[in-house]
Amino acid sequence: MTHRRVGLALCASLALAGISWGVGGIQHEKVAHDFLTQHGLADKKPGEIDFETVLAQHYVHGRFGMFEVQFPVAGLEKRGGDFRDCAAALLAVQEKLLDWDKPSGRDQKALRADLKAVADWVKGWRPGALAKVHEVGGKDVTAALNAPDTVVAASQRLSQSMGKGEALGLSRESPLCLRMLLAPTRKEFVELAAFIGWSNPEFQATYWVDSVADWSTCWIQDLQVIALEYSTAGHQPDDYASGESMNERDPTVMQQQVVQFSVQRMFEQLFGEQVPSAFIGGLAMNLVIDQFGEINTRVDGDMRARLAPRREVFIPGGQSNGGFLPKNSAETRWREDHGRDHFARMLHLAQKEGEGLDKTLKNRVAGFGVRSDKGGSLAPVRAPFLGAAAAASQGPPDEFQGDFAEMLRGYKCGFIWWLQTKSMGAEKGSKEKFAQLLEKLADPKLEFEAAFTGVYENAPLSDVEAGKESLEGKFLVWLSHQK
Repeated sequence: MTHRRVGLALCASLALAGISWGVGGIQHEKVAHDFLTQHGLADKKPGEIDFETVLAQHYVHGRFGMFEVQFPVAGLEKRGGDFRDCAAALLAVQEKLLDWDKPSGRDQKALRADLKAVADWVKGWRPGALAKVHEVGGKDVTAALNAPDTVVAASQRLSQSMGKGEALGLSRESPLCLRMLLAPTRKEFVELAAFIGWSNPEFQATYWVDSVADWSTCWIQDLQVIALEYSTAGHQPDDYASGESMNERDPTVMQQQVVQFSVQRMFEQLFGEQVPSAFIGGLAMNLVIDQFGEINTRVDGDMRARLAPRREVFIPGGQSNGGFLPKNSAETRWREDHGRDHFARMLHLAQKEGEGLDKTLKNRVAGFGVRSDKGGSLAPVRAPFLGAAAAASQGPPDEFQGDFAEMLRGYKCGFIWWLQTKSMGAEKGSKEKFAQLLEKLADPKLEFEAAFTGVYENAPLSDVEAGKESLEGKFLVWLSHQK
């Protein structure tokens, strides 16, 4: 596991430690043995199973740029369309990443041609075609569907180029390959999690908990398992198999969720640990909005019941993305517009609600109001929320933490969008600077905040007052003029 992922696992373990394994809950060992039996491994013991062998026998895979996707053969007949739609979405988001880098002036012609060739081929998959292919387990989808040689060649070049980070002006020695397994049903997802606990007793405290029935993702070594269904609201403690389509109310939420998890991880790998996870999460959110016109996922924000809050030097109290996170139980006011405006309207409203709440505030536009869980009262919070200057910031009382977490989720998204499109006045100049910033952030020798001063003519990311000379201060002034 990476350092970020280990932190998430520990955080989740602490948050879940109080959950009972009592009678009436999930029988994790039995569920694990059900998984073993289904995959012909009932006579095996922990330590005797190489999961790569399980993948080779029971899953089909495909390489889509820097992402490698595993999908269960048993799920192809009914859910092959989900495999196609998620693969297409992962290719499309890499095109959006190329759009972000386009202002740098690098030649993208060949790379875009390869991306288009693979994307067009994937869009042409017929939803049941893979299910009719014999002995598809372990095969690359290009071989299983007899892809044209031109598509195979384009796919190989695309994986090399995107994996090396060429879309951001990088040149990694070893191409990045981000592996994921898509679990089409809740049953499949929970069985995999139970298997992880069975395979290593050290993981049982984290994976053998009843809340696994509501998780969105988990890990098998470097393989991220992503659920394609939400759990059924109000299900019984022992009911881990009931699920509902993510796309039931919104036709692209499943794809949004897969893309957000995936590009979050992509930026983590490309930028390394010197870039705060909250900033990386904001980048991922903006790519999702660029691609789908909204973000309606259940990955971050008000998750107090599931994860302990953490602090870092981008946004204080911000939640780390990409962990064991369930569907939110209800929409908050911050999710009404699904982020279509990058949360500008709600951020402006919270800024207006904060006027006069903090009598000691010198910078009027730096104040915000957050609502209590009951919605009847307001508490003041103040910028800076970004950079090292934010480390000393105080959050609101516990009853306001939910709205505060949702505000920070919108704030990181809105700030990064402003940086990309508004920070230099004209959109063209803003996008050029942003493309430069992305390249500098990948330089391991450069500290996070130094990348901003290097690109934005010595303007700091923020300061103790979020003053108008800082980037955060300029964002706050712009935000105060929105409607």
